[in-house]
Amino acid sequence: MKKIYITAIVLFIGCLAFYACKKAGNHNSPFNADNSKDSEIGALLACNFVTLSGNITTNTTLSAANVYKLDGCVTVKAGATLTIPAGTKLLGMKTPTAGGESALIVERGAQLVAVGTATNPIVFTSDQNPGLRAPGDWVGLRLFGRANNNNANSLPVDLGCAIQIGGGTNNADNSGRLQFVQVNFAGALASANDLSQSGIMFNSVGDATLVDHIQISNSKNDGLFAAGGKVKLNNILTYNSDRTDYRISYGNISKIQFLAAMRMNAAAIPSASAYGIDISNHPTALTSAPLTKPVISNFTIMGPKYCGAATINNNFQNAIRFFNNGAGEIYNGVASGWNGRGLLIQGQPSVAQTASNNLQFSYNSFHNTATPFAFTAVGTWPVSGGCDNTIAAWITGSGTASCKEAGNQFSVATLGYDASFCGNYCATGFSQNFVLGSTTLLAANFGWDTTSSFTHPSYRGAFGSTSWTQGWTDMCSESTNYCL
Repeated sequence: MKKIYITAIVLFIGCLAFYACKKAGNHNSPFNADNSKDSEIGALLACNFVTLSGNITTNTTLSAANVYKLDGCVTVKAGATLTIPAGTKLLGMKTPTAGGESALIVERGAQLVAVGTATNPIVFTSDQNPGLRAPGDWVGLRLFGRANNNNANSLPVDLGCAIQIGGGTNNADNSGRLQFVQVNFAGALASANDLSQSGIMFNSVGDATLVDHIQISNSKNDGLFAAGGKVKLNNILTYNSDRTDYRISYGNISKIQFLAAMRMNAAAIPSASAYGIDISNHPTALTSAPLTKPVISNFTIMGPKYCGAATINNNFQNAIRFFNNGAGEIYNGVASGWNGRGLLIQGQPSVAQTASNNLQFSYNSFHNTATPFAFTAVGTWPVSGGCDNTIAAWITGSGTASCKEAGNQFSVATLGYDASFCGNYCATGFSQNFVLGSTTLLAANFGWDTTSSFTHPSYRGAFGSTSWTQGWTDMCSESTNYCL
């Protein structure tokens, strides 16, 4: 694929709003210059940008001096690496001239190296003007690796432009690096057979891939989907996802720490049942191997009731759900403000995972949750295979079975998060300070981390006395003008 280098002089005179421009230039290259004006802005001068489309077949480095538009499927092909420097802005076109939906796709054997900084993040967002951006304006990021999944190590996703497949036998596969990255207004359905529908999908991505400090805001459906693989995830924030914040399935065995989900819109009506963390093994082949079994520590799942809403839509279901034989180890977390339960174990197969210690839930705290835990299965808890005599005996640690849990806290009087959690993120002068102050949360426990795979903070939840979200996140991305 031919690569064209473009030097753009960006004029800012009168650039008071963003633009949506038409593609021009060499349509056979993924790089095209366009200096046209947005007809909807009239006489306002548009910023220059570079359009990306089609396939990237050789090692390619973008420039933070440009604003890029993703026109349809932009695919990093096997053997190529796409490098995106700190501060780069990339905009998914809502109406691509190439047809279909806009997405950045990284094939098996390709790499994406997108490394921002705490003061200069990389931003993926909608190409629509400030105030007109909406969830699902574009598809998002799709990374495919060669790690295991439980769909015969071949998990296809139809992205409209092509069917991409993730899977293999190398759990140490490397799909690149994502650090200090925002992904906003994504989650469009790429095709009728698109199984992802999330801001970011990691499909069978291995644990040599580095992923930390990621913000996913206003996703049309799910925030992040880890399907198979073993990718490590740290310091991830989802904000106002429509459906589920974190979806984990298809044999995923990731190690995940500092996971935050925030739903601040009490009037929102999710398009389907919504969850904070949703863990399943496989949608149809429930016993397929490897078993979905992530290990998660230090999460904060905040539902719409957290900021005092009296009622919220019934589609806001549960902070954490295990179903379809999903398992996992969950520690040192906080769940607050959901309509249903803090924890739901749904179906006999997932209930039975508690007896085998494949499903563990210890040192977690519930705040402002009417029903901290429940299960649904055929028959009663022990008949359905659950550990100990009742779910309460299992989760409170009051029973006698060796598989019982420990250290869970069911009513936190003072959570102690800073008032800015419930602030007006778009207000003039708003400054977030997502930290933990005086609290009645019990302390964290890491006695289970025998391999020292996790850092060991003293606190439960994703937030401590310093904010890892400060500087690089944008809590009012619908109003940001990337032309300035």
